[in-house]
Amino acid sequence: MQKLKVAALAATALGLLGSTTASAQTIKHAWWETKGVQGPTIQIPGDITDQGTRLAPQINAGAQVFVGFEGSTQYDNALLARNFIPPDTMGAVGMSQYVVTTNGSYSVYNKYTGQRLALMKDTDFWAAAGQTGANGDTRIMYNSDAKRFVMVSFGANTKDLQIAVSDTDNALGSWKSTKFEGYAGLGFGATADYPTLALDKNAVYIGTNNFAPATAGGSNSFRGTTLNVIPLNSLFNAGAPTTAGMKQFVTPYNGTTQVQDRGFAIQGVNSSDAGSTGKAVTASLFFYDSMRYDINGLNPNSAAGASEGAVHYLGEDPFQTQGAARQPATIVANQRVIDALDERISSSVYEVNGRIYMLHTVDSLLDNRDEARLRMVVIDSATNNILDQFDIGDAGYDYYQGSIAVNAKGQVVVGYNRSGLDPTTGKISFMARVYKTLADGTLVQTSDELLLKESLTNDYHNGSIFGQPAAGRQRWGDYSQVSVDPNSYDGFYLIGEFAREYNRPEDGHPGGTGGSRWSTWIAGIHAGAVPEPATWAMMIAGFGMAGIGVRRSRRIAMTYA
Repeated sequence: MQKLKVAALAATALGLLGSTTASAQTIKHAWWETKGVQGPTIQIPGDITDQGTRLAPQINAGAQVFVGFEGSTQYDNALLARNFIPPDTMGAVGMSQYVVTTNGSYSVYNKYTGQRLALMKDTDFWAAAGQTGANGDTRIMYNSDAKRFVMVSFGANTKDLQIAVSDTDNALGSWKSTKFEGYAGLGFGATADYPTLALDKNAVYIGTNNFAPATAGGSNSFRGTTLNVIPLNSLFNAGAPTTAGMKQFVTPYNGTTQVQDRGFAIQGVNSSDAGSTGKAVTASLFFYDSMRYDINGLNPNSAAGASEGAVHYLGEDPFQTQGAARQPATIVANQRVIDALDERISSSVYEVNGRIYMLHTVDSLLDNRDEARLRMVVIDSATNNILDQFDIGDAGYDYYQGSIAVNAKGQVVVGYNRSGLDPTTGKISFMARVYKTLADGTLVQTSDELLLKESLTNDYHNGSIFGQPAAGRQRWGDYSQVSVDPNSYDGFYLIGEFAREYNRPEDGHPGGTGGSRWSTWIAGIHAGAVPEPATWAMMIAGFGMAGIGVRRSRRIAMTYA
């Protein structure tokens, strides 16, 4: 029997639940909090004196973590006058480049050396790709078959979603785009929120959480979800990408027991297997559980005749929504303020060799520790039976903002944030673990916990300055990303968030106002045998020639960087 989410929202939540009977299903969650007037991100004033030197890349030839480098930072975004919290950390690895997207800026790096090749406003990128404006929540993936990057973001109006596709595997070259209405709402400022992104051999999948006010000028409230299914050939055609043949599966929420549970933050399942297509995984609206269902009738040219299959609840081990994450701040009031989000599946989901791999954050009821854990679940894609499930976490620490990727060999890399109250080891850190899949579908860890980057402060908080209690919702994330390296048999790239030093004169920022600053970190990991340093060096040299061509094309295509 499924575990009913027992606590309903307060009646002040703008009547989200509507009238229910004693036996009615009810939604409880921070998920369903009313969207603020500033939308899903908070823009803070730019500081013309705000500046920060980019941290030096770390090249570790012959090591399991073979490269680490800083991506875009809040210092960068402030100077671009696109300063948002949270960053919505996201990135994708291509043949020779790594592309970072945050709320406010996009940047491109040499994936082997960490050299930054371009930094630009997100709005400038979309203008060059043919769209007007952008409002964040960007996700990006690399399609190794087509050797092209795919990006999705809010449009200038948050009811719209816009998609950009690179013309080649060079992210510094030209891109083309298209736009569609993600959620029309009730005609009063609708939002197709938290767009997800997945690809398989037939289609591109974009899930949204839909919000809209009931009346003009009112506050947004949750209205349901949409899964947008776009034929792959429509995006990767010879001309510009289109949404021809797209099918939108809309599941409204109206506060009654009759609503169908199609979840929240729907994730399409990524797969490179031609025989595996049309799968979705999501957190349940009404139960502390996750679910899976199929999208039937797809082909690479059309989704018009597709249909949704039955929902299968997975029956996970018991959990509840985790609280805020801890950090060893000297101000006691700031020691548990980091918003670790909730149990939605915020990262990509993968299917490999008939198994689906997913990860989300929970407060497990098996250990009763009131600490955030990462729940790993492996599912048989044919039977929906759980093959393995376990929680990643150690006593005294919170684990959150996790993401995974799985290669064709069944090697799994997990990236995440960890923090706790310990004054020595408790700073918010970006970390990773590596697993292999056994014949029965269970996972075995093959590496120690890897520290990729530790925050430069023990007290990150936004909305107030150094030495003050945190003010407002302490947004973190909202996600991280792991990508399979398309030209390495066991290589993975990860991106996550960490905290930079405070923006103060004594920390190297003349005229700084004293606020905290987020940053992003990218790391390359070998999941299997580590190549010899000489082999690794030859790889770098080979791709150095490719980098020359990249820089040449950048002079032409990225004049807006």
